[in-house]
Amino acid sequence: MRRFYIDPAEIGKFRPKITGADVRHMKKVLRHAPGDRVTLIDGSGFEYPAVIETIDKDTAWFSIIEKKRSDTASPLELVVAQGFLKEKKMDIIIRHLTELGLARWIPVLSERSVARPDKRRMAERMRRWEAIAIESLKQCGLSNLPAISPVMTLQELVADPEEFDGKIVFWEEETAPLDALYHQKPDKILVLIGPEGGFTPDEIELAQASGFKSISLGPRILRAETAAISACTLVQYLYGDMKKSP
Repeated sequence: MRRFYIDPAEIGKFRPKITGADVRHMKKVLRHAPGDRVTLIDGSGFEYPAVIETIDKDTAWFSIIEKKRSDTASPLELVVAQGFLKEKKMDIIIRHLTELGLARWIPVLSERSVARPDKRRMAERMRRWEAIAIESLKQCGLSNLPAISPVMTLQELVADPEEFDGKIVFWEEETAPLDALYHQKPDKILVLIGPEGGFTPDEIELAQASGFKSISLGPRILRAETAAISACTLVQYLYGDMKKSP
């Protein structure tokens, strides 16, 4: 059943509604009409089977049948701290990492970060990333919308006292493989990935001193956006839900 994103503030209202382009797609492309059933998602990990009560040009109202836990959520809480890249590359990463079950995304400024937007442009980019994540959520039938944290410096990130079961930094100079890192499945992992020029040796030492394990992505040098997608795929395969248990 097709899923449609609904603002979390609408859930719990007597007649929750969605507006805009999704409604036009629902009406003109999918040919939905009052009485049809759809599934609503609000990014919280739940989904809401619902019936269309009324639909006009730009607004659709619903009657929610039930609230149930979605089966698309990963059991692994995957948090990615991404060295800041140029704008379009960051767009690509948030789109694909949302598809891979990302729980939270932290943009990080490091020594080799080329792009360093001011506060106004950063606020604009965060709104854009949130919109991209919502669009990925709708397109892929997901139920969990990743949280997007304010930008941090690498020093602020490593000094943060938040607890994780594992902290990994992927580094092109490393040779240790990921599959030998954890013998038991962790519940919450922080993955740190560098900008276009990678991390400096001093930054790697700083991360390692703060509990990060440096890991290789293989013998080839990957583009930063490829590295982010590859790293998250590997982590979800080994410790999340991309590999089904026997």
